[in-house]
Amino acid sequence: MGPMNQTASNLSTEKWKDLDQRLQRVDEDRWLSSRYAALKDRRALTCLYLLNYELARIRLAVTEAGLRPIRFQWWRENLESLATEGPAKLDLLAGLKQAIQSEQVSIPSLQLLVDGHERALEQGDRSLEPEAHLAATAARILVPAHGWRDAIDQVAPHVAALRRGEKVGFGPVVSKAPTQIRPAIAHFRLRRPMAKSDRRNGFARRVCVMLGVQTGRV
Repeated sequence: MGPMNQTASNLSTEKWKDLDQRLQRVDEDRWLSSRYAALKDRRALTCLYLLNYELARIRLAVTEAGLRPIRFQWWRENLESLATEGPAKLDLLAGLKQAIQSEQVSIPSLQLLVDGHERALEQGDRSLEPEAHLAATAARILVPAHGWRDAIDQVAPHVAALRRGEKVGFGPVVSKAPTQIRPAIAHFRLRRPMAKSDRRNGFARRVCVMLGVQTGRV
């Protein structure tokens, strides 16, 4: 039912590289931010973001509405299975299992991502997609408490709207992000060019994210 069918347990360096390159292809904005995290945290962020991608793409990949709940349930069951000692079914799940065992992320938090994407799809309202929860979960991978959750709740849905191509302007002005969580939210700074309908070239986007990391101003 999933996008891959190999069995995975402890991931090799090559498999981590494959996951990393896949995230770069499908979600370069978040990939850019995650480059500034330490290796262990970067790997956890990579798997979190790829899970989010898999859940988000159900909207497009599963055209028969009756099959969509089955796909979401497949993810729920396989995430739940990560609490056991057996090998994970996918490289992505194996990576998530490592993050769970390291207490970087929890199964309930991942399940909330599934619930949020399914609810948004059922109601036909993409503004309900769990963007703030995704960003908050990413931030918790880096540090358990940071005091910036209200800002995440304000900015994350706005950035998501800009990523969807909605004309919503620059959006809320918030305080500087704490240094520890910047690798999880520096891509929020890309809302500045996106609000001007300017996605920019690869180099300029990298500079924009780098400034988000350096200054905390997104």
